[in-house]
This record gives sequence, structure tokens and C-alpha cells, in this order.
Amino acid sequence: HTYNFTGFFAPVDNPGPAPYVFNRAKAGAAIPVKFSLNCDLGLSIFPNHYPLSAKVGCTTNSLTDDIEETVTAGGSSLTYDAKADQYSYVWKTEKAWAGTCRKLTVRLTDGSDHVAYFNFTK
Repeated sequence: HTYNFTGFFAPVDNPGPAPYVFNRAKAGAAIPVKFSLNCDLGLSIFPNHYPLSAKVGCTTNSLTDDIEETVTAGGSSLTYDAKADQYSYVWKTEKAWAGTCRKLTVRLTDGSDHVAYFNFTK
């Protein structure tokens, strides 16, 4: 069964074609990563250890776009809004990531990977 993933919603920009768009955010912020699968599939949509982030190089020719919305969160969590038919994964970033870039991989239990790139500031 393949999920109908249509891309990330604001405030996260999809990477697009190279050079990728890097979402600029303050390190330590909690970023709402929103997406739809066109129905409520429950909250067990991620395999263990996902979503996962890894450090990547910051490329000088990449486009950056500021994250317009952050939330207050003690930790990372996933919720589903039935009215909007939207999942929101709150990604709690780390202050130590200031000055680095990271790739967030949102893997779903259908085996598909969906990525977004981030550039963290102090």
C-alpha cells in the first residue's frame, strides 16, 4: 500500500530541483513539518528511528527561505488534524546545530522517503 504524499506544507519548503531550497530556522526551534496523506492513517506512519535528520554541507548557491512558523514543544511529536486532513510532525531541533545544515528524512511505513533541507542559525 503506497501513501498519497503530496509534499510538505508551509512553513516547510520542499527541496525542489537543485540547487535545493534550504529552510532557515533558529537552532533549537520546534518546527511543524506538515503534510497530507489524503486520509487518516493513524499515528503509526513512521518506522522506528524516523523522521531522521543528518548533517549535510551548506552549499553557497542554494536558496534559503525563512521558516515563518515555529511552535513551543518539549519534544518531537506527531498529530493529525482531521478537519485539515493534515499531519503535523513537530521537529524539536537542537541549539548545537547553529551554523550547520541538515537534511530531514521523513520515511513512511510504505517505504517512501520525503526530504527537506534546513540551515540553522544562532
